[in-house]
Amino acid sequence: ISEEMESVLAKLADAVQEYAELTLASSRMKDEFEKYRQKNQGPLLSRAGQFLKAITLGSISGLAADYDEGDNPVLVGLRNGSRVRVDGMSDGTCDQLYLALRLASLEQRMEQREPMPLILDDVLVNFDDARAEQTLKIMEELSGKTQVILFTHHRHICDLARKHVKDKRLKIHELGTVT
Repeated sequence: ISEEMESVLAKLADAVQEYAELTLASSRMKDEFEKYRQKNQGPLLSRAGQFLKAITLGSISGLAADYDEGDNPVLVGLRNGSRVRVDGMSDGTCDQLYLALRLASLEQRMEQREPMPLILDDVLVNFDDARAEQTLKIMEELSGKTQVILFTHHRHICDLARKHVKDKRLKIHELGTVT
């Protein structure tokens, strides 16, 4: 029995050693992943958070990476000191979040490559007028760096653009109706 117990104890010791090594390796890998994410994703999230803060008129003050119940990374908005998950945001705020991420990605890309046009189709449809005006101002500023094309079939968006975007930055093409 003694030899059998020694054999089991030796196997157990080997298993504990392997478990400890794997646990340490896993922890180290998570740390390295987090460093990589902070280095590469941090600036993008920071800039997208700035865009979102501007577009939402301060309702969402920024963005952060968080983890859900399953320890999976998720994106959250920062509002009044609390974290709001995307599934807790209104449709309009989700649209604004998507646009903020897209604008930040475009800016990041333009730092490394030549500009590419930004083409948007009815992205302001779920925005109230104040947020649409603010977004048009952001697009106007961006149009100094790249071409911005906004498609819409909502006349009030064109009216807002006429009112809030400088004439030299704005060109509205109206298409006839198809019968």
